[in-house]
Amino acid sequence: MYLLYYYLRARLASWRRGSPYRYTACGRGARMYKADKSDNKKSRFQIYSELNSLCKYWKGFPDTYFIFAMYRKDFTGMDRMRSFIPQCAYGPLSKSDNPSYNILIDDKLIFHELMSRYGLPVPVRYFSYRHGLFKSEGKMISDAQVDEILASLTDDRIFVKRSMCGCAKGVSLAIRKEDGYYTKEGKLLTAKSIREIMGNQEYCFERQIVQDEFMSKFNPDTVNTCRVLTYKDKVVACNMRIGRKGAFVDNAVKGGIVVSVDIDTGCLSDYGQRQYDPNKYYEHADSHIAFKGQVMPQWPAVKELVERTCKVLPYFNSVGFDVACTPEGPVIVEINTGTGVNASQMGMERGIADRFGL
Repeated sequence: MYLLYYYLRARLASWRRGSPYRYTACGRGARMYKADKSDNKKSRFQIYSELNSLCKYWKGFPDTYFIFAMYRKDFTGMDRMRSFIPQCAYGPLSKSDNPSYNILIDDKLIFHELMSRYGLPVPVRYFSYRHGLFKSEGKMISDAQVDEILASLTDDRIFVKRSMCGCAKGVSLAIRKEDGYYTKEGKLLTAKSIREIMGNQEYCFERQIVQDEFMSKFNPDTVNTCRVLTYKDKVVACNMRIGRKGAFVDNAVKGGIVVSVDIDTGCLSDYGQRQYDPNKYYEHADSHIAFKGQVMPQWPAVKELVERTCKVLPYFNSVGFDVACTPEGPVIVEINTGTGVNASQMGMERGIADRFGL
C-alpha cells in the first residue's frame, strides 16, 4: 500500500507540473528495470515487498532501489538497503534554515567575488557579463578592455558559464583559433558579439583549469572533479567524477563515471558507477586504468579546504562542493545547494545514511 500511495503521488505531481512521468524517480526506475536484460532479477513479489518496506521506512519513494540495482538477486539485506539514503529523505536535511543565503553560492558572480575576498582558491576569471555590463576584478570595464583581454589570452580554450546554472548546465567552451576565440556556433568572441548572443543574461568567462597528473591520467579530455558532500560543516562523503573521451564535463548525467573516495584515506573504491546503470565499472572505459588501489594525493588538502570554507559560510546544512585538483593545489569550481545525494553513494557497498544520523 505504501508503494502504491507514493506511485500515485508521483503521477499526480508530474501531471500538475506538466512534465512527463518518465522523468520522475518512479518512472526512471521502471525504465531502468525494463532495460536490464540480465537473469539476475529478484521475483516481482520480492521487489514489491522490498520497495513497500523502504517506502514505509523513508516516508517517500526510495529512488536508491533502482539507482543501485537493489532489485538484483546479489543485493541482499534490508539493513544494507536502508543504509543508502534516498533523495526524498536527504532533501529536507539539506534545506537551508534561511534560504536567502543561497544566493551567495548559487550566483556564480557573487560566489567568485566572495571566495576571492576570503582568499579561497577559485578558477581564474577574466571577466563577467551581466545585463549589458562587463566587470573584471571588481571594476566595470569597457568593451575595448574586454577585446584587449580576449586578444591577450593564449589558452587553447576558455570556459563560458551561465551565472545561475549548475550540474554542468549552461557551460560551454570558446575555442582558440588564429584570429581569436570562437563559440560552438562559430561566432568570433568579442564584446559586441557577447552582447548580441547573450543579451540580458549573465555569464562568466574563465581560464580553463589544468588538472594534476593523478586526475588527468584517467581521462585528460575533461577536468575530472571531486564532489565533496558536507553536513553540519563536516565532510560526509566524496566521489571522483571522471568524464568520457571527447567530453569537456565530467558530470554523471553527461555519461561520466563516479568513483567513491574514502574520506579518511583518500583511497578510491574498487569500482565506479553511472546514473541509472546497474553495471559496475572497475576501470575507466577509455583509459582502462583500474580504480582499485588508487589514492588521491591531494585529498587531505581538498578536505581541509572544504571544511575551512564551511566555517566561512556557516549558513548551509548540506551542500556539494565541486573541487578540481591542479598542480598548484585544490580549487573550488562551485558549491551547489539542492545537490543530489545519490552520486555521493556510488561505488559503495553501504550507503551514508548513518552519517546523517539516520
